Amino acid sequence: MRLLMVILLVAVSAFSQVVITVDENVSKNQDKSLWLALGASALLPGMGELYLDERTLVKPFVWTDAALWLTAIGSYFIGERYITSAHGYAVRHAGLTTDSKDVSLLNTVGDYRSRGGVAGQNSSPDMDEDYNQAMIRAGKAIDDEYSESIQWDWGSSDNPESTERIEEYKSRLRHFRVSRIVFQVSVGALVLNRVVSILDVMRVYRATSSRSFSQRMEFAPEFLEDGGGILMNVKF
Repeated sequence: MRLLMVILLVAVSAFSQVVITVDENVSKNQDKSLWLALGASALLPGMGELYLDERTLVKPFVWTDAALWLTAIGSYFIGERYITSAHGYAVRHAGLTTDSKDVSLLNTVGDYRSRGGVAGQNSSPDMDEDYNQAMIRAGKAIDDEYSESIQWDWGSSDNPESTERIEEYKSRLRHFRVSRIVFQVSVGALVLNRVVSILDVMRVYRATSSRSFSQRMEFAPEFLEDGGGILMNVKF
């Protein structure tokens, strides 16, 4: 019986084939620089993957970055147009006496009808109609935040036209704030896009730059027309 088993083993071995396969992907980037790949992705997401010859996510990263840059730049300049428009509107209709486009100041101009009391009488004046009076009630000097030379007056709330003008002014400021939110979100997304690309580059580099082969051997019987054998698969 033992002799028969030996004869069978010798016969199988005589017709056996040894196939060795090497997975080149695990070492294709072993001579490339990780820092160069990371720098490329930080500069333009997707370029690190392209450098490592991992092209699957190159286009998504690049197109996403292009769209975010377009949104960020567009929203920034749109915001500048709105704040300039609001300032010019206040100069024309409220007599604002400053060239400053400070956002805090322009918001204050929208919060109070006048700096030192509206021209004309109001049948039902608002407690916060007069900026100077509001500062006095708060225990502050009237020039604590802004110089006394800065004046404005939207007119009496009894005049519907003056109310419409101040509402239009506030609308322009709201559009400015929305554009700034879009700009900030776009900038944050640009940073996030780079972080994701850098992490992906680290993953790809780790998977494709192994310098020490991890071996795994698999054996499987194989039957051919002219005989049989054992298939040995070695992955590096």
